[in-house]
Amino acid sequence: MSEKTIIPVLNNTTANSEADDSACTGCGKGGCCGGFGIKVGSEKDVVYRNILLYIGMGLIIFATTYLIMQLLAWLM
Repeated sequence: MSEKTIIPVLNNTTANSEADDSACTGCGKGGCCGGFGIKVGSEKDVVYRNILLYIGMGLIIFATTYLIMQLLAWLM
């Protein structure tokens, strides 16, 4: 007869169900811990850096979009 081999399985679920009730486990539960890269307890310079990065990325996106629109208008 064949011998059965047991393969170990990792179980990453938490045994404590109270941890699943916090607002940080999912964005659909009313809050995101660390939304936009800003976590609870972050220093002011980290928060300002992240906000300025997002503003800068937004300006780059708008400028690129404007330049593409002008290029397409010039070609048409």
